[in-house]
Amino acid sequence: MTKDRILSAAKAVLESAGFEGLTIRKVAQRAGLSPMALYRHFKNKDELLNALMQDGISAWEAIVGGIRARDPVKWLEALSEAYLDFALAQPHKFDAAFFLPAPAARRFPDDFAAGRSPAIALAMARIDQAKADGQFRDEPTLGIAVALAAYGQGFVSMHRAKRFGSDKQFKALYRAAQHQFLDSLKPSGKSK
Repeated sequence: MTKDRILSAAKAVLESAGFEGLTIRKVAQRAGLSPMALYRHFKNKDELLNALMQDGISAWEAIVGGIRARDPVKWLEALSEAYLDFALAQPHKFDAAFFLPAPAARRFPDDFAAGRSPAIALAMARIDQAKADGQFRDEPTLGIAVALAAYGQGFVSMHRAKRFGSDKQFKALYRAAQHQFLDSLKPSGKSK
């Protein structure tokens, strides 16, 4: 199918040239089409960006759906680790999911409060469960979920900007910060 071929070509261009190099002309050339032929399948670059972003989000949601920890705090720890793995093992899908300036990208906080992100909805359910079990203080669930995502995204951004001395240092600091954040949510006297 031509639309799939175009999307594959767009992923390849994104992988080799980054966001800045992702042009309709380059994607069409990679797909073996003229730019006008590409426009028969994606009416504009925004539509192509939305398709790339959705592909990345779908990959992330599949990973999140596979987390099996039963304890809510362990589940959130596994989520943080999965986010790190996704950023490092599939950087271009990660970028498409979380950094691509796609017009249809979900917006904080409204889209997340409305449950339009299955991954955030699962995280919020675990946060609520941890609060109900007395593992977390009664803080706003959406705020916790957004902060957890922001911690991860901030660390990945710093890593991409070469702000850490090594990958080992980055991973250690990422894990320590995520653990510290989750630990800070526990009621007084319940730290690990």
